[in-house]
Parts: sequence; C-alpha cells; structure tokens
Amino acid sequence: MKAAKVYYQPITNKSKWNSTAKIVLKKLIADSKIKLEKDITLKIHSGEPGNISFIKPKYMNAVIDYLEEENVKTVFMETNTAGGPRSTGKNHRQIAKTHGFTRIPFIVADGDDGRDQVLVSIKNGKHFKQCKIARKLHESKQVLVISHFKGHCMTGYGGAIKMLGIGYASKRGKIEAHAIPEIPENETIDWDKAKNESSTGQINWNEEYVYANFSFMERTAEYALAAKKPNDIHLIYAVSLVENCDCDSTKMTPIYADLGVFASRDPVAIDKAMLDMLDKRQGKATYTGRYILDYAQKIGLGSKSYQLIKV
Repeated sequence: MKAAKVYYQPITNKSKWNSTAKIVLKKLIADSKIKLEKDITLKIHSGEPGNISFIKPKYMNAVIDYLEEENVKTVFMETNTAGGPRSTGKNHRQIAKTHGFTRIPFIVADGDDGRDQVLVSIKNGKHFKQCKIARKLHESKQVLVISHFKGHCMTGYGGAIKMLGIGYASKRGKIEAHAIPEIPENETIDWDKAKNESSTGQINWNEEYVYANFSFMERTAEYALAAKKPNDIHLIYAVSLVENCDCDSTKMTPIYADLGVFASRDPVAIDKAMLDMLDKRQGKATYTGRYILDYAQKIGLGSKSYQLIKV
C-alpha cells in the first residue's frame, strides 16, 4: 500500500499553535495540489462545558485568515451529542458561542433535534451496513477536519478517525455507535442514568456491547468510512495532550508535552504518525488503541504506511 504523506511541525510554545496550523496546512495544500472549494466546512469540536482542553477557536484564526485570502468562505460545523448539554441544537449553539466560536457561522449539522441525517451505505462493515451521518456534513463539498489528538477512555486515543467516526454521526448515529441499535428512535439518553439501568429498565444498556473496546473501535472506524470524503483535509493539533476526550466535562492537566500540528489527506496515516512520534519521544507506549488503525485499514479507510514530512 502506498505511503500517505503526513506533514507536521513541532511545537514547544503555546503561542505558536495558531501560526503553526496555518503553515502546515498551506504546505499540505501546496504540495498535494489540493483544489479548494469556494465553500469549506471546518468540522470542529465545540467543547463540553467544564472542559478546558478542547482546541479553542482563537487557535484557528490563522487558518481562517489563510482560507479567506484564498477567497474561501468558511463555517464551523458540529453535531449534537447523544445526551448532555450539547444534545440539542439550541443549547449547542449557545455553548459554542460561550466557547468563542463566533468569528464565522456555527452550524449544527444534524439540526436542532439531532435527527437531520443521511443514511450512508458502506461495504466491508462488520457492525453496520448503513451509518447515520449528519446531513449538512454529508452535503458539504469539502471539509477541513480539525481534530485534537489526546487520550480517550474507550478508543485509547482520539484523532482523525474518532473525529470522522463519532464527530460526523448524527445524535441517533452516536447512540448506535456507542450503545445498541434497539434503543427506540424517540429515546432521550441520560448517560449517567443509563449506566445504572437494568435490561428491563427504560434504556437497554448492554455493557458488554458498550465497553468492549475492540467492538467500539470497529464501529467508530465503520462510521468514519461512511463519513469520509475524497477531498477531506485533516488538520490535527497534537497539543494539550490530556488523558481523555474533549467531551469530558472535567478540567484535565496534560500528561505529555505538546507534540506539534499535523496535516494529511489520510486519517489512518496521520493518526499512526502521531502515535508513533509520541511513543518514540516518550520512550514508551503512551496512548493505547492501535487496533482501530488495523481495522480501519482493513475496511479501506486509509493506510498505516506514511511518509512523515517536517515543515
């Protein structure tokens, strides 16, 4: 399998997060001769209330500046969560505003109720034949997928694959990826309550299904395959390397020093490059979850082979 190009620039100072992202993105676009659409969606994570480690919009300003210089119109886009404060469009937009996502329009891709979705068929899936992808993301002509590299309690780490697989899923899609398809379509999920429900309770929470990490990784990769577009661009901030997801509402302290900003067309290659570089720098195995790379490559999401190019 042909090696995918992964561009990066190391970071040692938080003040460089903004400018470095622009430099790395421009290099990828120039070298790969990527044609930019007139309208590009910036898929971001809006950050759970209480979380302080999500990538703040001020660190994306230089990227937006560059796209505007190229006469590209941009919007921020996110999807509703399965439960919690960001599970409705109205609340989600207010949280995004509070978190500073105001420079360009902020759009909830699966609508106010989380049901504006498209059924996308995939091949080679073990768990899904069709995935529920948020409509406005699915209909976007080109997406700059802006991810945060960090740990994750279920997949070991979060990066490009996780952003595609869970970040593009509608609310209902997230329920199916995380829990079990038998949950009624009109169900409202209280995740704290759900963890304590019996199989005869309001929510049929199957812990074996939910917490089998290998199965969850497979489901995430399958959703990522449904979400992926041929002209995707992945830009990842491997900074603020905390233990868990940006959906965690607690304040987390980084467990590793900043690594850098990475860019690629291939979600599998870029994730593997970051994991490899972090392990090498730390001299030990760091974040877990490499099985998702094997499965993602197997189903055709991308390649584990990469060429690392320092900008």
